[in-house]
Amino acid sequence: MTNRILKSELYKIFHEKWLYLACFFMIIFSIGFILMQKTAMSYTVGINRVVFLPMVMYGIVISVLISVFVSEEFDDGFIKNKIIANNNRREIYLTGLLSNLIASLIVYIITALFTLIVSYFLFSINISIWDYVSYFLFGIFIMLVFVGLFYFVSIVVGKKSRAIIINMGLAFILLIAALIMNGMLMADNNFLVQILFDLNPYGQTAQLTSMVNLDMRQSIKIDGFLFIIFAVLGIRYFNKKDIN
Repeated sequence: MTNRILKSELYKIFHEKWLYLACFFMIIFSIGFILMQKTAMSYTVGINRVVFLPMVMYGIVISVLISVFVSEEFDDGFIKNKIIANNNRREIYLTGLLSNLIASLIVYIITALFTLIVSYFLFSINISIWDYVSYFLFGIFIMLVFVGLFYFVSIVVGKKSRAIIINMGLAFILLIAALIMNGMLMADNNFLVQILFDLNPYGQTAQLTSMVNLDMRQSIKIDGFLFIIFAVLGIRYFNKKDIN
């Protein structure tokens, strides 16, 4: 039953325009950031400053993508049909979460590889293959937090327009908070601010884009913990949610 639900969800995702639009916009953002770094700087820019820079926009794009996927399932009655076919709501929630993770991972991989290939020919190579691979994997763990959070919120909200507004607003708040905390840390390395910065997926995104993370293992543990927390909260809420 789980495999059948997952296949139907993935079929639905891959046969809609939203996944392709998300990839398209992320590539456009990638081109914009590459051009900005190439034309705005009078000195030779290292590839480490560019290769993950488009991920600044990743959380915002994914917030819309997941909001649309989940809310359309409510609007189309797809979630209600899944509950009728399989009354295991925990299984339904996790299957939906997995399908959104796969879609978000595709957007991440396409954006990262496109940026890497283009940047390789335009910027100074100052990182090793291992550097890139380790930060690429780090980005996947950051993605887990974004997806876990936005999927949970989308399940709670249900309606498409409201889910998009709330998730996009949340993404912007996290981004602005990360910028503020980053400025505070540059002025004074405060322990509490550093903890909040590490808990913020956009704070970790700032570390990804600059390719500067002093304790990647700790950050990955935080990501895993937050993902599990959002999944548990989502399952508990979904088990009690009245699906009309």
